[in-house]
Amino acid sequence: MNAMVATGSMAAARSDPGEAPRLQGIMAYVQDSESEAVLRRLAAHLALPGFEVHRGNIATAERDLKTQRSPAVLFVDVTGIDRVLDAVQSLSDVCEPQLQLVVIGESNDVGLFRGLLSLGVADYLFKPLTSELLESVVWRLTNGGSRSGEGRLGKLIAITGARGGTGTSSIAANLATYLAEKASRRVALVDLDVRTGAQALMLGAKPNSGLAEALEVPGRIDDLFLERATISISPRLDLLASEMPATASQAMTVEAGEALLGRLQRSYHYVIIDVPMPLIDVCRPWLASANVQLIATEGSLLGVRDAVQRLDAAAAAGQRHILVHNKAGRPGDLAAEDLAMALGRPTDCEIPFLPRAFGTALNLGRPAWQDDQRAESAIALLARELSGQPVSATRGTAWGTGWGSAWRRMLGLGA
Repeated sequence: MNAMVATGSMAAARSDPGEAPRLQGIMAYVQDSESEAVLRRLAAHLALPGFEVHRGNIATAERDLKTQRSPAVLFVDVTGIDRVLDAVQSLSDVCEPQLQLVVIGESNDVGLFRGLLSLGVADYLFKPLTSELLESVVWRLTNGGSRSGEGRLGKLIAITGARGGTGTSSIAANLATYLAEKASRRVALVDLDVRTGAQALMLGAKPNSGLAEALEVPGRIDDLFLERATISISPRLDLLASEMPATASQAMTVEAGEALLGRLQRSYHYVIIDVPMPLIDVCRPWLASANVQLIATEGSLLGVRDAVQRLDAAAAAGQRHILVHNKAGRPGDLAAEDLAMALGRPTDCEIPFLPRAFGTALNLGRPAWQDDQRAESAIALLARELSGQPVSATRGTAWGTGWGSAWRRMLGLGA
């Protein structure tokens, strides 16, 4: 037998109403002429649209897919690659969650097979390839044959303010564009303030009515609807933002939001939702389902009081959270050490007070980090924290004692 088949979770091809839009096409990267010839014969025989065969290996595929949409099925050759599992993990970081990956090697290696299975690879084939084998694999993957599991989901990030005016929309816009452009991730940014469409203004785009309609009725959310509702900001960043008349009523249902976010998570590495303060209660079910809740605060006593309450609620729910001190260094605010004492802990990340940089960026409809090195450094550190690479200072036990306890008692938060 010329193949070892692993039914993993790199992506699942399902056809139920809640599934994300399917990826299109098949791409193959192989290094030898024999494999290339077999794949080209198969492409001609099946006459499937978008069946491309290239010479190259898994590194070539990763390079190309950093700048273009992923295909539905991808064949990659790992012949001569020393650390195959690392290479597959690196490739998966730039591919879209729905991608179905087929790895081609030279030997029937059970250890390699098990490692690939754990990473969610769809198939492992070893050379020499045959037309019959490849045709059966393509048929199974493109028709949802025997694949199992729900597929890999993107990470849902909820960005909220400890109180109004902390700059969550600015943080969301800068973080989303950074993850898309610098980290080569596919990102969906959802502006839940459908009355103002602030994210569209920040990113130089024109809002539409798609998001507002999607949040009202779950049944409207299908492939064609999402294609019309999303606004393409860049090849890897899509925006959902609406702007309603001041007299219009804003309606959203929990079921519609869950259907929308679930579908987006099947198509994007990151789904970032910008949650305005007036909608915190309405959006609580979606906040609870987020992988990470990013809480922005400012260096005022009111900001501290509200941030502590939000942090306590997130901790009680067992949810991972990241505390961001926005506008750090603003005149009149608490110094960093006083802020940490009042909070009972240091913040995870700081974004400096840069009114000119962020103001100019807003007027130009572009993220501030693209033009200001200080802003870029701060957003880069936040992206690292979000990906699970901590950048904050080590937290000690002294923050809740002494002056820290005094601050908390003064704010009515207990010792």
